[in-house]
Amino acid sequence: MQTREDVAQALQEAAAIIAAEADPRLVPEGGIRMGYALHGATTPNDVCAVDNTSAHVRFGTDAGVARLLLTIIRHEGCLRSAAAVRCTTEILRCITDDLALDGAPYPDAPPGTGTMDWGVESCCRDGVPDAIYGQKTDKKDLILWIIAENPANIARNIIMLSGCISYTSL
Repeated sequence: MQTREDVAQALQEAAAIIAAEADPRLVPEGGIRMGYALHGATTPNDVCAVDNTSAHVRFGTDAGVARLLLTIIRHEGCLRSAAAVRCTTEILRCITDDLALDGAPYPDAPPGTGTMDWGVESCCRDGVPDAIYGQKTDKKDLILWIIAENPANIARNIIMLSGCISYTSL
């Protein structure tokens, strides 16, 4: 079983790889948001996230990443890591056959449910995809969430996506 320190270290190592190797066109304004949850996570304090302002990792610091991961974990407990990268139509075209892409619809959410929570939940009903994107609204930019078992797999998928977009003119 991984300790909190193990989870934090794995996230820090993956974040460093992404920072060094990811195509800058994948980095949204404010940086890539990324998290890794403890096995059996049930609360935001069980989710470690990268602090984009300092590049440090901390538990309980990114409510959005925590909500996303806790929703995913309810459907598939082994998928405990996610990262948000910039998303454009061109980037979506670069998703390879190795990733099952599903779009998170952002319909009017039921009262008491956040739009992202509702969108992610709707994408996970028939199995959790490797990537989910939220549809652009007037309030938020389009974000592509890469989902995997651990941060090392997240880093691998982001680097793979970086290689695909290096051949395009975004």
